[in-house]
Amino acid sequence: MTFVLAVAIGGAIGAPLRYLLDLFVTRRASRYPGAREYPWGLLVVNTLGSALAGVFFAATSGDLQTLLITGLCGALTTFSGFGWETTRLWESFRSAAWAAILTIPVACVAAAWLALQITSAIIA
Repeated sequence: MTFVLAVAIGGAIGAPLRYLLDLFVTRRASRYPGAREYPWGLLVVNTLGSALAGVFFAATSGDLQTLLITGLCGALTTFSGFGWETTRLWESFRSAAWAAILTIPVACVAAAWLALQITSAIIA
């Protein structure tokens, strides 16, 4: 039951954080005509969440790790958001959809790996 509670608490923090950060970045990016089609908010929240997951994986353990990685980062970074954005873009801006498909997963993996390496080196 502790696991479920940790995930619920982390998710309750991560989900609104995701919404607010995505909204903030998307509004900022929409000021620039060439940047309107690409899902900048999705890129930022997923990359940030992946980097945080790398830090939390190296720096925590047990229930705290569950709360932070599975709960907070799980709600902050969602594959469903990625799927929805690319499907939406596919209808009218195929080049932006391809750009998202190619860049967002790479950015997330790179951010998680880099954060894990840096945090592990600092802690060691």
